[in-house]
Amino acid sequence: MLAGISFLTGQFVSFFVLFAIIVIHEFGHTAAAWYFRWKIVSISLLPFGGKLEVEGILDRPLSEELAVVAAGPIQHLLIGAAAFFLLQEWTYYALLQQINLALLLFNILPIWPLDGGRILFLILAKIMPYKQAVKETLLISITGTLITFLVVFFSFGLTVQWVFILVYVAFSCVLQWKHRHMLERQFWLERLTKHTPASHLPRMINITMQAPISQVLSTLKKGQRDMIIVKNKQKTIALIPDHAIIEYYFKHGNSSRTVSSLLQS
Repeated sequence: MLAGISFLTGQFVSFFVLFAIIVIHEFGHTAAAWYFRWKIVSISLLPFGGKLEVEGILDRPLSEELAVVAAGPIQHLLIGAAAFFLLQEWTYYALLQQINLALLLFNILPIWPLDGGRILFLILAKIMPYKQAVKETLLISITGTLITFLVVFFSFGLTVQWVFILVYVAFSCVLQWKHRHMLERQFWLERLTKHTPASHLPRMINITMQAPISQVLSTLKKGQRDMIIVKNKQKTIALIPDHAIIEYYFKHGNSSRTVSSLLQS
């Protein structure tokens, strides 16, 4: 449909350039995902970018996921360099560089689900638990979407394409916020079933016997194995690996139970 509209309005070259850059961008993500043997479900092309849907990556190592995310924006740098050395005589060289730069700058905005938003999440996940990283990323993304809307409105004016893009981004943020608790449970389940190897020694977490299971689960970090040190006053009672806590939660389905109930089972 967009190709037809662009042809009728004399904008077919712009559409072709945009479409080609999006395909190359998404190929970067896909190639990196294939390299790390990710399970690819689908690849979708949108008017302003693409979407690579994969399974089982919630507890992958941070460095691995960062490589896959960054592989998309890197393609824009390669496109710009290749065009500079090979296509300067092309009639539409300036158009190509303009569209390529615009897509890159938009894509690296710290807004979910853009690559910049995903990189922001990985940075936060490095320094804070998974649950908190998801929450902070979405709050920053919603704020960033609002700021982007105001900047575009007062600087350039809202076009139909900008309205479509910002509505899509805002909808994605709201949808992710609504499903964030389910996403956290999927993260726990992946850690329990896949046992992704950690790149560092287990992190030690001190917890009391009276602490609820939910408190322990909320401290788990992406790509990081955890060992739970259960204490009664100053005395260490037990050492529990994180997957044992997760297994207990899925078996009983009640995160309000205390750690002491796990020790008694």
